[in-house]
Amino acid sequence: MEFNYRIWRKPESVINKVCALAQDKIVVSGTNQSGRFTGLFEGRYSVTDDNASITITRKPLFVSWSTVEKGLKYLVA
Repeated sequence: MEFNYRIWRKPESVINKVCALAQDKIVVSGTNQSGRFTGLFEGRYSVTDDNASITITRKPLFVSWSTVEKGLKYLVA
């Protein structure tokens, strides 16, 4: 499932926040413009100007899509 957000901060600060908060749950590889993440959740991301696109390709069954969306909003806000 793909999610798109407008970001108000520099992409590197968003990526750093994700890595700090999820350090024991996912591993992020890539650049500030695009990359992948693996672990509890798997997928890819890309950032163009002030838009972030995040595609989740695998998630735990016990986590609803609405919970995923709330978490992503928190991370990119």
